[in-house]
Amino acid sequence: MIVERVSRRVLAALRPVDGVTGQPVLSPLSVSAGGTTWVRNRRGLYVLTGAPGFQTHEDALDGPPADPAVGSVPLAVEVWDRSGAYLSRRHTIRLPRDPDPAHAGDATSLFQPIDTRLYLSPSAPVSSAWAVIRATVIRDGGPQGLGGALIRVLRAGDGRVLARGLSDSRGEALVAVPGIPVTTWEAAPGPVMGTDVDVQVEVVWDPAGGGLPDPDDLEANRETLPNGQVAMKLASGRTVVRTLTVVVP
Repeated sequence: MIVERVSRRVLAALRPVDGVTGQPVLSPLSVSAGGTTWVRNRRGLYVLTGAPGFQTHEDALDGPPADPAVGSVPLAVEVWDRSGAYLSRRHTIRLPRDPDPAHAGDATSLFQPIDTRLYLSPSAPVSSAWAVIRATVIRDGGPQGLGGALIRVLRAGDGRVLARGLSDSRGEALVAVPGIPVTTWEAAPGPVMGTDVDVQVEVVWDPAGGGLPDPDDLEANRETLPNGQVAMKLASGRTVVRTLTVVVP
C-alpha cells in the first residue's frame, strides 16, 4: 500500500451570514468567480482553493510569495441562493489574505473567514417580533422599479443603523428590523410610554451597477450615488408598506 499525502494552501474562506440575525447561513449556496475553485466544508464555509494568478500561492506551503502584495488584488465573488430565501449578491474580496500567524486575529487574516451578509428576498418568512418594511423602490418621475438598491434603516435619535436590505429585480424589498422594543420611553411631551420608534430610511442605487449588486460598495459610496430618504415610524410586530424614490440626476 502506498500512502500519498496531498497538501494544498487555501486562499480565503467565505462565511455567508443572515443579514438580519448575523447567524451563519447553513443552507447550500452557489459561490463563484471567474476561473476560481471553491469547496464547501463541514462548517458551511466556502473555501477558495484556486484563483487565476495565484498558482504559486496554492502550492507554496512553507511560505507564500511576496508578490502580489497582501490585499492588492480584488476578486468579485457572486453568491446565489437558489432557494429564493435570500437575494443573490456580489462581494468583492481582496487577495492575497495575510498569512502571518501573528496577525491571525485580524479581519484581513487568511485564518479569518470573510463574512458575506445575505439579505432577505420579499418572499422570505419573517418573525412576528420584527418591525418590517415592505418597500417598492422606484426612480423619481417614473414607475420603473429599481433592482439592486440598498436600503438602510437608521434610528432618528442617533443615526445608528438598525437594519439593511436590498431590492430585487422588480424593485421590491423586504427589510426586517429586529430589536424594536414593544414599548419605549417617550422624550417628547405627552404619554410616558410609546410603541413607535422614529427612523430615517435611506435608499441608494447605482445606475451603472449592472448584474448583481454589491451592497457593501453601495454603502461605501452612498454619498455620491443617486439616493433618497424618508422618515417613518416603526413598531415591533408591525409592517409598513412604502414606496421609496431615488432621485437620479
